[in-house]
Amino acid sequence: MDCHVAAPQEIGPFLLNQSLKWSWHHPAGRFHTLTWGTAIDHQMNVYLSAADGLRKFDKDGKQLWEVNVLPANLMNAPAIYQGSVFTSDTGGGVRAVSMQTGKPAWFTNTSKAICQDNGFTMVHEGVVFSAGDCRALNASDGEILWTFEPDVPVWNFLALFPDKETMIFQDMTGKIYRMSLGGQVLWKAGGKEGTWTDGGASLGNGMVFAVNNNHPFYSKEFSGEDTPGTLSAFDMDGHLRWQVTTPRPPNNAPAIGKVAGWPSMSLILPLCHQGWPGASCDVHAYDANTGGLRWVFHGPKQTGNFQAGDAEGVGDRLKSGLRPMCLPNGWSAPTISGDGTVFVGNEMGNLYALRDLDGDGRVFGDNEVSYFDTHGAFSGTATPALAGNMVAAAAGISHGWSENRHELDNPWF
Repeated sequence: MDCHVAAPQEIGPFLLNQSLKWSWHHPAGRFHTLTWGTAIDHQMNVYLSAADGLRKFDKDGKQLWEVNVLPANLMNAPAIYQGSVFTSDTGGGVRAVSMQTGKPAWFTNTSKAICQDNGFTMVHEGVVFSAGDCRALNASDGEILWTFEPDVPVWNFLALFPDKETMIFQDMTGKIYRMSLGGQVLWKAGGKEGTWTDGGASLGNGMVFAVNNNHPFYSKEFSGEDTPGTLSAFDMDGHLRWQVTTPRPPNNAPAIGKVAGWPSMSLILPLCHQGWPGASCDVHAYDANTGGLRWVFHGPKQTGNFQAGDAEGVGDRLKSGLRPMCLPNGWSAPTISGDGTVFVGNEMGNLYALRDLDGDGRVFGDNEVSYFDTHGAFSGTATPALAGNMVAAAAGISHGWSENRHELDNPWF
């Protein structure tokens, strides 16, 4: 079962400030481009998607190749599958390039444009799923297999795969769709009509988890950081199992897995209203079986008008034909490692490692919270990637951390 952002077999370093192995930023300047997501292959190579293109690095941070996509912009996290890397861009193009060389395998223009949200290009059983006109493509040659129009638009699109025959996603109101890989709708459930969320769905523990805001964004009931949302759990037939109200807007896809200090499966959900000066940002852990709250981590508040690194480099990015600002989610999507540590990036630039070792319901103190300040906000798709005792995360700059080396390498200080 695809649990989206849990990595149950992989363990990353907890003491992030003592474990930086390498970092990269655009040679024209730290904030010359915007970074969106990472993926790690079986040889520990890291693939980084950025507004201006796709790059591959070896495990020591050496850049191996680069694919430039300008004048379009890359806006999503990459997927790797059977020797190729898959991405989509704002010009409506979906592409596959060789993992080995970066040379193009195919390019298909699926629509006039793909929105400048940040989602995930996903591949399953030879089918590529991309937002835009919500199209499914053949992974071998890019041929359009089918198109589907949901009841309302998708946002930060993420396709999930419970088995070999079906896929699941949610639209921007939190409604869940389960479809066959051939494009047939099997069921729809949940959601809040008229609302919008940056959040997404996740799979795990035999259930589908969806999030939505409880009030329309421009309604009089919407009060910013303290506007409640809803976390819902459905069984695989679309029947509601449980539902809880969140105190702040749920703004990313949850992660499902075992977390340190707690039995059975937990669900990790970031909560925050981004772009709101002074707004608080929390991470909640829920019992995946019942929705009961297990622990809370209180993250930093947005301290200025913009999130970390977003105002820097605006002129350079405009001159280069890139989107000028990220305006990211309050948190990246989270990752749960094999030892139960939660890795998640915050809008103010910190990458956190979190664990509730004593099970007291709050994550606090040096043995439960570790962080590294990247000085750049994390987008919603900047899910920390884990493999071989290494965590790779894309903020304003790309980083790789490893337990195997502890000398600091921080070229921008």
